[in-house]
Amino acid sequence: MQAVILLLFVSIMWSVGANAGTIFFFASTQTATLVESGDTFDTICSNGYLFTFTRDKLFSGGAGRLVRVAWPEGVEAQAVTVGPVGKAEITISRVDGNVFDIADFTVKLLASTGGAGGEIEVMPQLNGEDGYNDPAFFRASGLANQKISFATGTRPQSTALLTGFDTYKITLYVDFALVAITLVDAGISPRTPPLPSK
Repeated sequence: MQAVILLLFVSIMWSVGANAGTIFFFASTQTATLVESGDTFDTICSNGYLFTFTRDKLFSGGAGRLVRVAWPEGVEAQAVTVGPVGKAEITISRVDGNVFDIADFTVKLLASTGGAGGEIEVMPQLNGEDGYNDPAFFRASGLANQKISFATGTRPQSTALLTGFDTYKITLYVDFALVAITLVDAGISPRTPPLPSK
């Protein structure tokens, strides 16, 4: 058991060393290591970043639901329908705990949100505390399998508020997948997060 833990630690520390500057996820050459698995979530590590995502594993008597977007095509979050019911959520942090920015990201809707409307909510955190009173909202109304992208220069869907934090929680009320994201080491070019507009 200690050998497995040591091997995992060495693997994670190696990937931290490889994590400098800007990382563009998801490429077929990027590998991911399963770090933790719970009743309603999994956590993987790649290039010094941790991705924790919800899984509806207790659905249908513990059989769980099929994963439609698997690594390295992206990371799929499922709304949890049994047990501690909740929204689909992906949490991103760095293994070393340092701050980073989300320059842009693309989600793939895995259920239709066009009728009721949908918004991706991103709550940045620093040292375990929410970065803002309210999450940053990104309009995500559309049909299943539709991809929607958000970037710093895009208004009003700008990612400008997603700078200088150590954790980002991305949620939607239905299943979705993160299929592209650019993460920037904020230590390379430190910036102060802008204040949210009122």
